[in-house]
Amino acid sequence: MTAGERLRIFVVEDEALLALDLEDILVDLGHEVIAIAGSTELALEVLRDFETPPDAAIVDANLGGQSARPVVEALCALSVAVVLASGYGRADLARLGFESPSIHKPYSSRDVAAALTSSL
Repeated sequence: MTAGERLRIFVVEDEALLALDLEDILVDLGHEVIAIAGSTELALEVLRDFETPPDAAIVDANLGGQSARPVVEALCALSVAVVLASGYGRADLARLGFESPSIHKPYSSRDVAAALTSSL
């Protein structure tokens, strides 16, 4: 990612307030949030409906008690950069099979920007 590059970002977060807060952070960073999904099923449906895949996605590792792994795998198959958002630590995420860069909740604008940069 180059300075000032506007990314098209898909947010997958089951907590509405966190999703809206993340959307505000991303817009403040100069990016476009192209969709928000709150469940694994909805995220996969939205992903299938995109004409052009997003540049990146920020995905909560746990969506309503379900693993977001199917979403992450689908995004990776489309070569979409993935950042995990989670209350889990990196070791816990690795144990659950997640290898993407991550941000730990609660996160800051700086955390989000750094994770996006490292994922691209």
